[in-house]
Amino acid sequence: MNGIFASFVRHFLVLVLASTAAMFTGSAKADEITFELRIERDLVAPDKRLLRVKQGDVVTLRWSTDRPMILHLHGYDIETKAEPGAVAEMNFTARATGRFPVSVHRPKQGGGHTHEAPVVQVEVYPR
Repeated sequence: MNGIFASFVRHFLVLVLASTAAMFTGSAKADEITFELRIERDLVAPDKRLLRVKQGDVVTLRWSTDRPMILHLHGYDIETKAEPGAVAEMNFTARATGRFPVSVHRPKQGGGHTHEAPVVQVEVYPR
């Protein structure tokens, strides 16, 4: 009986350790987060100007606008063209932590572009 009891205890401990590990790794699971963002007269609603996510999250920024523009997410180097009457998307996995502005790129006379003040800031926190 002693061997059967010891085997039971070993199996029980393995089960407890495996379920405990699953609890901790499950809490670090990345989320899929979508933000609906409307730009009117070059502004986003005040409650949408700071977007907070965690490292590893899969993020979608869905843009609608009242005029054509090119939006640039700095730090991730993602650009998208937004047009009135359509939804433009930026998709990325939040790998880098920090604060990353999204600004409008305007064509510059003679070539290149200028950056305007950010329309939103994306803050990525460590998980």
